[in-house]
Amino acid sequence: MKSSILLFLLLAFSVAYSQRPIGVFENHTDVGMPKKAGSAEYNQATQTYSLKGGGYNIWFNRDEFHYAYRKISGDFIATANFEFVGEGGAPHRKTGWMIRELADAESASANAVTHGDGLAVLQWRPLRGAYMRDPEDEVFFSKKNVQIIQLERSGKKVTMRAAHWGEPLQMVASQEMPDLKDSVLVGLYICSHDPEVAEEARVWNVRIDKPVPNDYSPNPVVKLTPNRAVLGCRLEILNVFDGKRKVVHESSERFEAPNWMTDGTRLLFNQGGSLYTIPVDGGTPEKFNTGSVSRNNNDHSISFDGKKLAISSSREGLQGGGSSVYVVPIEGGIPIMIDGQLIG
Repeated sequence: MKSSILLFLLLAFSVAYSQRPIGVFENHTDVGMPKKAGSAEYNQATQTYSLKGGGYNIWFNRDEFHYAYRKISGDFIATANFEFVGEGGAPHRKTGWMIRELADAESASANAVTHGDGLAVLQWRPLRGAYMRDPEDEVFFSKKNVQIIQLERSGKKVTMRAAHWGEPLQMVASQEMPDLKDSVLVGLYICSHDPEVAEEARVWNVRIDKPVPNDYSPNPVVKLTPNRAVLGCRLEILNVFDGKRKVVHESSERFEAPNWMTDGTRLLFNQGGSLYTIPVDGGTPEKFNTGSVSRNNNDHSISFDGKKLAISSSREGLQGGGSSVYVVPIEGGIPIMIDGQLIG
């Protein structure tokens, strides 16, 4: 009995140890036993991934590369910025997004790839162990050296889009994958295209999103569909000079109307009738004191001198709920009503 328990614990430890979560991904691993071992690191402060990997290629009937992935079912949209680290290397070293049925060398897959020489391609292996054909199983983009790559799955169709920094995303190609399973692996990868070398890529602005259902209604009053639930919210800071985005806060509930606080170290947002502040580097939201006013909506504004906050809240006794305007000290406190007239 003791030996059985020990064996179970060893197996459980082995499974747990084999899973190496990194950022939003559940695991990262070498696929296809490349000669040069790969690795993956995540910088929480900058929300940037660093991938290193070897491998002879991602082509023919088997692949070799390093892969950071998570399992997803149904439709999704994966977007990120990519760049190689260091000059030189094989012209066809690869990095990008990959959809893959399994983390084995021969798996069916679809890859949105940028190469060392700037070539951007959508390529695919329709069935496990099938030979990828040139040019039947790939589509080339007209532009080179793209930085932003998006790979979407909608039903059985995969679509690649790409862009340079500052451009809108542009269509590369779509491909039907009728035999691709519903549950797949989705992630980032790097392949050196040279068995004797390990290359490195840097990836940021990594987002994997679930698209809105076709029958979704954001208005809870419209009871035409069961899919009217809130999809969740994400609070991000965008650097308008370099395009780098940072996720500050995520929730399965609705929140809205973010604003900078005057000290520059916190953000203010509305959720569930209350206001909250959160550090710009993330953390636990802290409720902002608005006294007895507890039905705040998404209208708030900081005064020019930075000393007061104007808020708008529904109030009992007004037809249709209405809204009234109040002013509170910037650090929170007792609200003073400014305009009690019916607005809504």
